Amino acid sequence: MQGRSHLLVGLAAGVVIDSIFHLSGPPLTGSHDVSLNLLIDKGVYYFAVGLGALLPDIDNARSTLGQKLGVISKGIQKLAGHRTFFHSLLGLAFGSLLAIGLERVVSYLLELRGYQFPAQFITGSHTFFFGVLFGCIFHIAADALTLGGVPLLWPYKQRYGFPPNSHWRFRTGSWPEFVIVWVIMILVAVGVYNAVIAI
Repeated sequence: MQGRSHLLVGLAAGVVIDSIFHLSGPPLTGSHDVSLNLLIDKGVYYFAVGLGALLPDIDNARSTLGQKLGVISKGIQKLAGHRTFFHSLLGLAFGSLLAIGLERVVSYLLELRGYQFPAQFITGSHTFFFGVLFGCIFHIAADALTLGGVPLLWPYKQRYGFPPNSHWRFRTGSWPEFVIVWVIMILVAVGVYNAVIAI
């Protein structure tokens, strides 16, 4: 999938996950007390989901994230190739460790600036970690819908996709990709609208 599709699907799926498990705190819809801390928690979570939704394509210098990282992505692509390590279960484990590391760094920097509560929240709830992890999972799941599939068990090179028959999957950037993305967006929007109406 293309970068914007990954971002939209990741954020839409992030909304669904957050509405079920309340990872970033209570929902904003129907909340009588929307505090600054709640908004910070939501911001951290959705930033992390968006980052995670783009992160596996760090191995493609032409991807949305790859263009931002320039020489880093070019080096990773030259070393590993595209849709290898970062689209696998091993890559998810690496991404989890990376998210934990970034979480600690962000928490430390917030504490240095005197923002004790946000720092304690990030460290205690692992909001950033779960956001990045879910974003990466949604990215890999979305790429599994494409003709190329994903090497889940890398370094074993077999690629897996859904549906298993590749004739039922689509080519990246083709019209089925946009239909799938928009259907997901509309379904999430309808769900949010119904949640607001039910309050």
